[in-house]
This record gives sequence, C-alpha cells and structure tokens, in this order.
Amino acid sequence: MSEALLKGLIPYPRKTEEKDGIFNTDGNVKVYFSEFEVKNYDFWLNKLNFNVVEKKELKADCCVILIGKEKQEIIMPQYKGKEAYRIDVTTESIVITANSCEGLSLALRTLVRIKKLKNNIPCVVIEDEPMVDMRAIHMCIFDPADGTQKDDTSYVSVKERIELCALLGYNYVFIEFWGMFPYEKHPYACWKHSEYTKAGIEQLIAFCINDLHITPCPCQNLTSHAGWSRISTRRHVVIDQNSELADMYIPGGWCFATENPKTKQFLQDIIDELVEAFHNPPMFHISCDKAFGFGSTEEDRTKSADILFAQHIANLNTYITSKGIRPVMWSDMLYTSMDSLTFKCAPFVADVLPKNILMNIWTHNDPGEYWGDIDFFQDRGYETVYSPFVNYNSIENMIKLCLSKKSKGIVQTTWYMPEGAKPYFTYSIAKQWNFDAEINEIGVNAFLEAVSKE
Repeated sequence: MSEALLKGLIPYPRKTEEKDGIFNTDGNVKVYFSEFEVKNYDFWLNKLNFNVVEKKELKADCCVILIGKEKQEIIMPQYKGKEAYRIDVTTESIVITANSCEGLSLALRTLVRIKKLKNNIPCVVIEDEPMVDMRAIHMCIFDPADGTQKDDTSYVSVKERIELCALLGYNYVFIEFWGMFPYEKHPYACWKHSEYTKAGIEQLIAFCINDLHITPCPCQNLTSHAGWSRISTRRHVVIDQNSELADMYIPGGWCFATENPKTKQFLQDIIDELVEAFHNPPMFHISCDKAFGFGSTEEDRTKSADILFAQHIANLNTYITSKGIRPVMWSDMLYTSMDSLTFKCAPFVADVLPKNILMNIWTHNDPGEYWGDIDFFQDRGYETVYSPFVNYNSIENMIKLCLSKKSKGIVQTTWYMPEGAKPYFTYSIAKQWNFDAEINEIGVNAFLEAVSKE
C-alpha cells in the first residue's frame, strides 16, 4: 500500500499502487463522462477546484469519468461490488471507472478527500470498495430552546455535517425531527419557533439526493418518546400546545395510545408527510424504543401489552410497506442482552412480527466479541443493522461483528452531540470501509482538521 503517498487519508482505500508525480491541471481541465447511468456529478467535481472548460458525454457501456484527456485506456475495477471503483492518476489525466454511478460518485469523493488532505492529487492507482454495504448516519434535530445541553442542530450545521458524512462515504442519513418538522395537517406537532420550513427541508433533501448522493430517510418515533422532545425537558410538543389531544397518548404522554382511532390517523398522516418530504425513501425508521408504560390507557387494557405492541408494529409495517418502503426499528423492546429496561416483550412477539422489518440493534456500551442480540434476531430471519454511539471499542467491535455475521450494515448514532461525535463517526466509516487499515484518534482529528479547511 502507498502509505507514504496517501498517509492520513480516511477512509483508506483497499488497494493502492504508488506512482511518481502529481496530476497537473495547468489551470484548465476537460471532463468526459459516460452517458451510462449518469448522475449529476457537478457538486463533487466543483469540490476538486478544477477550472472545467469543457464537459462532454461519452458513448460507453460502462460507468467512466475521464479528466484531462478524452482518449484513455478503460480498465474496470478488480472488485465486483456495486460500489466498486478504480482510479488511475497520471500527470496528465485521471481515469475513473466503476461498476455503477454510485461507484463513480464515491471515487470523486475519494479524490476530494485526497485533494483536501494533500493540496494536490498524487499519481496513484486505487482499487476500492467499502466492506460494509449499508453505512448510515443518524442525525437528530432538536428544539434549541428546550433548556438542555446539546450540540447545535440548526439547519446550517445539520447540512454541513451531512455533507461531511457524504464526503466520508456514508450512503444513508436518517434524519429525526424532535418536534421540529412543520406538519401541515397537524401544525401543533411542531414547535412554533422551529426554523425548519417545508421549503428548507425540500432543499436539504434535494441537496442530499442530487448533489451529495447520500440517501435521506426519515426517522420518527411512532410508539414511544411520543412527546418528540428529549426526556429531560419534560415537554410534549402536542399536549403542551393542544391539551385537548391528550387522549392520543398514555397518561403523561410518553407513548401513543395505539387503540385510539384518532392516534392511528394521526400516525398515518405523519408517515404520509414525511414520505412525501423525503421523496419516497427506501426506508422509514419507526424507532419504538423504551416503550415505558405502553398499553396503559383504558382502550389499550383490553389486550396484553405484548399483543398490543405486536399489533401496533404490524399495522405500521403494513401501512409503510404499502408505499414500497421498508420499516426499520430499534430492537430493544423485543430483546436486548445489554440494555434491559422496564418493559420488554415476551419472546413470541419477535417470532410473529413481519420479517421484512430491518432490526436496528443498539447499545451505548461495548458488546465485545460476542453479542447475543445478533443471533436472537438473525436466527429468527430478520436482517440486522447495528448502532454504536461515542465509544471507539464499541464501534470497532460492532463493525467486526457486522462483517463476520454478514449483517446488512451500521447505523452510526450521534444523538445530542453530533458535533462532538465527529471523530467517532469518522472512525466508524474508516472501519466500515477498510477494517484492516490502521487508524487512531490522533489521525482522525488531524484528518478532520485538514478537510475542514476550504
């Protein structure tokens, strides 16, 4: 590997071959790209700070971008995955080939990271693809006036962090609005002082899809955390603004009263608006964690909490999948070996729920070499993703387990500290991409400092 040439790069490519020299633009470059599976690559091309004097489509039966010269030898990537790509840099040209337009985008992002780190693009051959398929980041948007300590989640800061995650190679972002999404049918489900407008959210989602090439998906608590505020605030976005709607929730408002017809319609309306705002996303995270007191209203007491929970999740699944979208849920109410809480379902609930639900297994602790939760769900036929928080050992061990268990991927959480979590989600993507590459906290911080410079 060309460790001297690309030392400090995150994520580090799987295979590299060092050559002499740097790519010389002479101030102007020409860019040629295949008409095969074309995306709009302008955003990442512009980040390379080349003076592009010509852009032209090529007739080709593969995904290719040529920078510098139109006539180049086309060599496809050695790796066969959908996101695999190959970069060949000489002093006069850059040849990028890929197995898909997603691979081309990732290759451009690799060049942007190299350019930011090295202030130039050295001559090198890179053969690369990520080791983990689903590389998701979870971003929360909180009420800035709730009186709790947390990092800034203003529109500008969230947009900048998502751009950083896309640059690093994340391919999904789950965005969770905590009482900050401007629902049209139910305006009381958003704090009146929220800076997030429908137009602003539309711009953010379009930016993710069209420019960053990262897929945005909604995350919204549809069972518990139903006040859509952090628990320490003791606030409830709906009841505090419209107390007449308290019957849609259990006493205290922590969970939805799921047998109430008004609640069912409310949740369907919420799903509808988020699906539209996120441009019919492939996944919808319904959360459903920490369901303390679930099933404690008069209507709910006609059934056991286990039956009620299973029926509620099944109903949500039916409604969401009817839109061609896959539900994702935190798995701790069904089973957890490390974060046992007040309410946890009987094992049969996990047996009877639809197996298309993507189970998001999480712990803020380090699961170590063995994590019973994985076998519990995968043995029952569920596909799984894992969520670490700000713990380097937890991140590394979860990714190691993800690879060994052939699980779908990682959903890296940031919760109330997305700014403080930057070194952790950078370390996480580095390990998801190339688990064997050497990396430490000092290197992560140095890289983040380099890429933050314009």
